Amino acid sequence: MPLLVLRITAFIHLILLSFIVSFNVLAAVEIQGVKNSTVSENIQAHVGYLDTPTSVYQFSQYKQQLIEKVNIATQVYGYYHVKTQISAPSVSTPKSPWTLNIDLGPVTKLRDVAIIIEGQGAEDEEVMQWKASVKLKSGNALEHALYESTKAQLQSLMLARGYFDSEFKQKDIKVYESLNVADIALHIDTGTRYKFGELQFGKDLRAQKLVTDLLPFKVGDFYQASQLGLLNRRVNQTQYFTNAIVRPIVSDAKDYTVPIEVILTHKPRDNFDVGSGVSSDVGPRFTGKWQRPWVNNSGHSIGGQVYVSEPEQSVSLNYKVPLEDAIQNYLSYQVGYQAEDDNDTDSEKWSLSATRHWTVEGSDWQRSAFIRLEQETFIQGLDEEQTTRLLTPGMTISRLRSRGGLDIDWGDKQTITAEVASDSVFSDINLLRLSAKTKWVRSFGQHRFLWRAEVGGIVTNDFDQVPSSLRYFTGGDQSVRGFDYNTLSPFELDDDGEKELTGGQFLAVASFEYSYPVYQSWRGAVFIDAGNATDNPFKDYAVGLGVGAIWNSPIGPVRLYLAKGESDFGSTRYFHLSMGPSL
Repeated sequence: MPLLVLRITAFIHLILLSFIVSFNVLAAVEIQGVKNSTVSENIQAHVGYLDTPTSVYQFSQYKQQLIEKVNIATQVYGYYHVKTQISAPSVSTPKSPWTLNIDLGPVTKLRDVAIIIEGQGAEDEEVMQWKASVKLKSGNALEHALYESTKAQLQSLMLARGYFDSEFKQKDIKVYESLNVADIALHIDTGTRYKFGELQFGKDLRAQKLVTDLLPFKVGDFYQASQLGLLNRRVNQTQYFTNAIVRPIVSDAKDYTVPIEVILTHKPRDNFDVGSGVSSDVGPRFTGKWQRPWVNNSGHSIGGQVYVSEPEQSVSLNYKVPLEDAIQNYLSYQVGYQAEDDNDTDSEKWSLSATRHWTVEGSDWQRSAFIRLEQETFIQGLDEEQTTRLLTPGMTISRLRSRGGLDIDWGDKQTITAEVASDSVFSDINLLRLSAKTKWVRSFGQHRFLWRAEVGGIVTNDFDQVPSSLRYFTGGDQSVRGFDYNTLSPFELDDDGEKELTGGQFLAVASFEYSYPVYQSWRGAVFIDAGNATDNPFKDYAVGLGVGAIWNSPIGPVRLYLAKGESDFGSTRYFHLSMGPSL
């Protein structure tokens, strides 16, 4: 009984499809008799690299090369008894293709599959779960690619779980050609699992406490590459560094404890960022940001922001103090000024606030408790100018999940805020304001759905003194399309019979959008929006519906919508333009 022991040193010949040959070259050879498209394509890829003979004297050598390539291309899928009949082009039609009529014969199947894991890894639950999921099964067709990928997965798993001394005692395939069966043996000794050691910062002691506070593991925990990756992501998210690398130094390990090297590239002392955009809601807009990541060795940072558009302008200064960690658990103090002159709103607001941000372990919801002192001078509609001061404690919980980069194909965002003020505690009125909004993006194949909803309400003893910035308005490309920006709200009529918006005490808006690719980086969309800002909840709905086009540009999605709005006051048509991610 002939015995062939394959060490698979020629895996580089396995699947040449990753190096696609041009159609013109492949057209020189025609494959017949192979119904398995994967095998047929692999044969094409192998024989396509051969130089087609230019004279009859080269035919014999070319035929032998074709047979060798066919055997290589089919053996990786378990076919060891392939018969190939070759027909050369006739003298009268020298440019016609060579024809390979191939009989694959019986496929070699797996008989015994032995995956043996010994050492400390034999008690590792994740390693055992991987073993149970291996697709190499007795009775299946032999595929060398699957064997090689399984072996590579096992090696990667050993490194990811901290078995740095693991080694194969046996790794081979034995093919019994006459029986059309093969045996596979993967026998590995994992050795002892290593543990996390101390962090090594070199001379960069300033960042030591900041990075240590971000650790998802403790010194002495079993090593996991996933935990090291999480730390690396956290350090990069702190915005203190332009680059961060966290890696194990296995060569310095002692007593099965591996030290972790932290290499940090700090941002410049001062960082500046400018941006601009345009939308049909506010027209052109400009944003300028400044940040100093390190104010002191405790990781305090300071930054400022300026926003300018035709209807709105704002400037703010923010000071951040890390607590448990610099990403999700910190204090922030902010002072700001905001001005708005849009539609029937004319206001100026000064504010001073302190916010505590934190998360709960095991939850992806961000929490923030704040107290804000603000004074707003405003004219709303036909009212006289007035000034309202509020001391407002409150709380916000929020969550953001997304994937797909700038062109988000899956994600959702939720925000819920409650705030309160009392005229007995440094405020001019009693006020309770509740707001909640959610937005979802889901894709099923190339079909993409986006839906959103927003509700809010104000309870107060004097609505006339509620500042314009806290009242509800809607309409525009981010709410009810088919209407101009923030033009939906309760109103009064002036002496000329013109509407003067007063702002609503309640808000309810919902939207649904469907999009599908139509051409290259363009998607077509249809949508319907409904809602209003009112003094009576869930009444006097306005509806907007229409079509749109979304261009996935290099700088992010650009949205164009043509919408028709319907309300109690008639129909409107509006073109909307906006830029930015879906969430």
